[in-house]
Amino acid sequence: MKNILVIAGSDSCGGAGIQADIKTISSLGAHALTAITAITAQNTLGISGIHKVPAAFISKQLDGIIDDLAPDAVKIGMLYSRGAVREVAKWIKTHKLPNVVLDPILKASTGVRLLESEALKPMKEFLIPLARVITPNLYEAGVLSGRQVRDLDEMVETSRLLKGLGPDVVITGGHLKDECVDVLYDGKTIHRFSDLRIDTIHTHGSGCVFSTTLATFLGKEKDVIAATNLAHEFARSAILRGYVCGRGAGVVRPGPIR
Repeated sequence: MKNILVIAGSDSCGGAGIQADIKTISSLGAHALTAITAITAQNTLGISGIHKVPAAFISKQLDGIIDDLAPDAVKIGMLYSRGAVREVAKWIKTHKLPNVVLDPILKASTGVRLLESEALKPMKEFLIPLARVITPNLYEAGVLSGRQVRDLDEMVETSRLLKGLGPDVVITGGHLKDECVDVLYDGKTIHRFSDLRIDTIHTHGSGCVFSTTLATFLGKEKDVIAATNLAHEFARSAILRGYVCGRGAGVVRPGPIR
């Protein structure tokens, strides 16, 4: 069984973050290893608090894992603090971990910041170059590139620009108006993975599911194109299976593809 390491924050309402990552990895027949970077107090209506885990303790979690187990892939989600970014980058570089997928989470859908402003520069400088793939959404791609990303043409242009940071780039297009298109640029070719939009508000956790699925299939020795296509299909299936949870937007349900 493949070991997939997730370095991310905890979602107390169980829809995204580490909770979604574990459900995704387990449903894909792999084993989830986890290191918690932040603990959120939240429900479906919003986030009321964030407690950052000290960088030294993040490293301690990771050291405990690597002393006993060998990750086949790594998914990095919410890091929150500059200390966490630097510590995780140092740890990945030291251990030369394979198949690193970075989901550069910057803010929640409610607007709450999930990465401290001073952590963005070290993420671009130290962490992104260590990744095999990054998976920003439209907003995150815009912040990382310093330009607006609003449509498919701008997704394509920005993916080429972000490739200059090192890793392959998948810009997820769940926030496009008419269709859902994920754009992959691998340094040679633009690949588009498209479907009609799903008319639902129950999408909490979809980005986490996408990036974790991508990492899991890379760990299972799929190439980036195949892994991205499978992540697109799996995340779409999870949205179709989404359900009401609380009084706000519901959550996606990772599971077998319909």
